[in-house]
Amino acid sequence: MNSNQVAIIGAGVSGLVTAKVLQGDGFDVSIFEKAPEVGGVWETSRAYPGLRTNSPYPLYAFSDFDHSESTDEFPTAGQIRGYLERYADHFGLRDHLNLETEVVSVKQLPSEEEGQHPGFQVHTRDLTTGGPIRSRTFDFVVVCNGVLSEPHIPDFDGSRDFAGTILHSSQVQHADSLVGKRVLVIGAGKSALDCATLAGQVSDSCTLLFRKTYWMLPRYYGRTRVDKLIYSRWVEKLSYPPYHQSPLPEKLLRGLCTPLVSLFRRKQRQFTIRATRMPGFMVPDMSIHDSIFHLGIGSDIYNHINSGQVHAVRSEIERFTGGHGIRLTNGEDMEADVVICATGWKRNVDFLDRPLRETLAPNGQLRLYRHILPPTEQRLGFVGYASSTNSPLTSEIAAHWLSQHFLGKLRLPNTRAMERSVERVLKWTARHFPQQREGHFIGGYVAHYTDWLLRDMEVRQRRCPGLASEHLQPFRANRLRGLERERSHVSVDTGARGGAG
Repeated sequence: MNSNQVAIIGAGVSGLVTAKVLQGDGFDVSIFEKAPEVGGVWETSRAYPGLRTNSPYPLYAFSDFDHSESTDEFPTAGQIRGYLERYADHFGLRDHLNLETEVVSVKQLPSEEEGQHPGFQVHTRDLTTGGPIRSRTFDFVVVCNGVLSEPHIPDFDGSRDFAGTILHSSQVQHADSLVGKRVLVIGAGKSALDCATLAGQVSDSCTLLFRKTYWMLPRYYGRTRVDKLIYSRWVEKLSYPPYHQSPLPEKLLRGLCTPLVSLFRRKQRQFTIRATRMPGFMVPDMSIHDSIFHLGIGSDIYNHINSGQVHAVRSEIERFTGGHGIRLTNGEDMEADVVICATGWKRNVDFLDRPLRETLAPNGQLRLYRHILPPTEQRLGFVGYASSTNSPLTSEIAAHWLSQHFLGKLRLPNTRAMERSVERVLKWTARHFPQQREGHFIGGYVAHYTDWLLRDMEVRQRRCPGLASEHLQPFRANRLRGLERERSHVSVDTGARGGAG
């Protein structure tokens, strides 16, 4: 085993950018992906018809690779897959890809000498041949399977007696499967509204069933595209609740600008309702900025609800009553042929050996310093576990941070200090994103998170030519251009320090 071999689990956005960064820093990478193609959440088997990005293409991109000219302004799932395929080809990742290869287990190898870390044993299975499990050893492992790795379908009372079909939203592969059907879509997030929009166009009838509603923003506010209004450093500093590590000047500015921020929030709420033609019973109780965990962009569903193509009901399933029957908690009975559960995803890291998993998540919750590094196992990293409104950017900056650490050029605090930092961040996450129990969500705090990691790497945080552009322009990954070169000049004593920011 050489001293620079890295196993990367997952070939979505996070896995590919991690492989590209690590390879550029001289590591020998092997990428394992159980699907037959790259893409992660955009992979064909997981993408329902009509799936598009929440973000316009300039935002949903890596720092050093542009979309093709034919890409839609808000790209389709197929266009994102094509972008990732070209990215893999352009940066020479194809030869390192092991598609249709499942990682069965990751085990820490026993140390032969005190203080020595010999690496990991990774067991994989070729899904195309069903052959024997193969074992390889690696110095480092990076988990890039994402926080949306396993579909979640609730266990409904009586569902086994249902004569129709129950699907997760990711399992809706073709619009033809809904033609002439009575469709029930469960949920009110972006995927639920997309599936209801699709079903409303092709099915015999479509009902959208939800407990609570969430904000869906228009793609344009007047003639201004949404990213130019809400994805800037300025909006992030003033409109969201304080970040867990906000500097004093920002806190003072926030206090001074409170009236202006309140006015902005009121106007945005009013304009969003008017621009999307949102029915009154679907207007969320929470403010837009307090509901960012479920925030989506695209409001086609409201046209279908207003026209009667989609019937929206605020209730829940009480039980399936046999045949095609369904009883709702409001007492209403209905029938359906297809039930689509847009009910979210679960994290799955069961491939990590039990002793390793229990060390990393003693209470079932992964404890990751900077949402990347387990304090007690520093040759194992997680990229994509800082889920955000701009996943290409936050994955790319995390990959740089982790590579710098693997190179021995990142100054880290001691284990106890890292644990304290993790605990503080998890408490902050639980307070501001209570729906995200795993704690792997930073929402719209993209600039804050990026600054955090850039400061750790001891490179410049302000990356635009002027103060106005730095604060008012959309915060995109192109700000990271040249970061590899800047990192290469960093040379630090990596001895442990006592404090953690």
